[in-house]
Amino acid sequence: MDLSAKLHLTQKGEDEVKHRAYKLSMKKRSVLILLDKPKPLNHVLAKSVFPRNEAIEEIEALIQDGFIASRGAIAALRPAAPISPAVVPAVLSVADATFDLDDEIIVSEAKFMLTDFLVDSFGTQSQPFVDAIRACKKVQDIRLCLSGILAATEKQCPNRIPVLLGLIKEINETA
Repeated sequence: MDLSAKLHLTQKGEDEVKHRAYKLSMKKRSVLILLDKPKPLNHVLAKSVFPRNEAIEEIEALIQDGFIASRGAIAALRPAAPISPAVVPAVLSVADATFDLDDEIIVSEAKFMLTDFLVDSFGTQSQPFVDAIRACKKVQDIRLCLSGILAATEKQCPNRIPVLLGLIKEINETA
């Protein structure tokens, strides 16, 4: 997931906002209304009044139903079924592997450790990811962010994937 990918309304989305043509739910309409002009995904998630997971579900549904389109890669907003880092092959690809966070981790420590990793790995380009991590309140929120971090790491600095997997192991040790 690229948190800086720009979301924008399609003609169908504009019809819903202006004329309530499709009579969408309040949640879906609130996302559409946030997109009065193209905005990055991280902005929409930050401005949504709904919990991050719910906002992501609504955005995914709106994209799938053709109300929203994106400029940039938003492959999957939620991670695939988790597997243990110990099972990850030596040559890692986002398509091949994800990760598993213990439900009992210390969220504040995980946020600190991930922020440090992001700044070290992406420098000034880390800000959208850092903002997303700061907004995390629960382990599930961190899991969602990690899928995007893993994808960006694979794309921009694949040599840092082992560091990220080691960090995930460290985070799990806080449980």
